[in-house]
Amino acid sequence: MDQLFTDLVAILRQEIEQYRQLLALVRRERGYIVRGELTQLAKVVQKKGTVSEGLYHLAARRTSLLEQLAESMGEPVDKLTLARVTRIAPGRTGETLSALLGEFRELVGRLVTANEINRTLLERSLEFVRGSLNLFRTVASPGPIYGANGRIESSSPMLAGLNQTA
Repeated sequence: MDQLFTDLVAILRQEIEQYRQLLALVRRERGYIVRGELTQLAKVVQKKGTVSEGLYHLAARRTSLLEQLAESMGEPVDKLTLARVTRIAPGRTGETLSALLGEFRELVGRLVTANEINRTLLERSLEFVRGSLNLFRTVASPGPIYGANGRIESSSPMLAGLNQTA
């Protein structure tokens, strides 16, 4: 069972390192969003995908270790959380796991906040693009329709305004 605790410590350290890398990428992503550097943004998004895939596999290994710990301690698998393991782990291992869990939670919280900021920036950028497209559609709408008397019978609002000044 001591080996399971040791393995769990190692997995948490790896996950924390991966989350640090992901947080750095999210912060870099923000700069690219603000500057509109789409090529660089695409590269960062691809790197984020790679790191996220690694995190997925680490989380699966952590879950497997928790299941093995639950089985070895006679605990129900669905009741043995990482927080509970930190409380029941022996001595120094419990302290280490507790510290890692605190760091893990803090890092995930910072990542969630950083992602939320990036999401907001992207939404605002899309609003500006939509606004620009709507303006373009107004200017690029079909030309005016002239009646038999040579006067405009219908036109887009933008062109009607231009016609009145002519």
